[in-house]
Amino acid sequence: MAVFTLARICQVNLFQPLLLEKHLPVADHGAVLSAMTVAEAVGSARTGWLRGRLSDTTVVTVLSVVMALTLAATTLSGGPGTILWLCVFAAAAGLAYPVQRNLINAAIPPTPYRATLLSVESIIDRGVCALVALAVGAYLAADRLDALLVHAAVGTCVLLLVVGVVLGRLRRDGERPAAGRT
Repeated sequence: MAVFTLARICQVNLFQPLLLEKHLPVADHGAVLSAMTVAEAVGSARTGWLRGRLSDTTVVTVLSVVMALTLAATTLSGGPGTILWLCVFAAAAGLAYPVQRNLINAAIPPTPYRATLLSVESIIDRGVCALVALAVGAYLAADRLDALLVHAAVGTCVLLLVVGVVLGRLRRDGERPAAGRT
């Protein structure tokens, strides 16, 4: 969910406000979006770079953190630095998408309810994006874009940490022998 939400919010809701805040001319926004699209395509074609070294769950987690931190890094950058960070963001998203899709496909077994479960996952992703978009609007109305980017990065990292702890406990609990069994 983090990858989808970060990518969607950045590319749909924050792209122009961020570039405008960095005083990049509107005429250049298309070129920046083109560079991001190329970076994302290169990333999605190169998922083997990370998958050979890390588990899919770790890859998606690390890339989610990278995406969050690159958005936060734009707060410290001028126009050219922001463009660079947005391209790193897009490359990380491109790397994450195929791996994330494989994780989702592996987690949802081929049952008669598979299409329904995939639809529910998509609805949840979009619902989270809608809630985040409300927050984005409030931050932008208050002229607090930098705070939004930092808070989004911190929130993403904290949520990923919580999910990691919960998954670790579930795995340990699943490995323990049931009470009364020998």
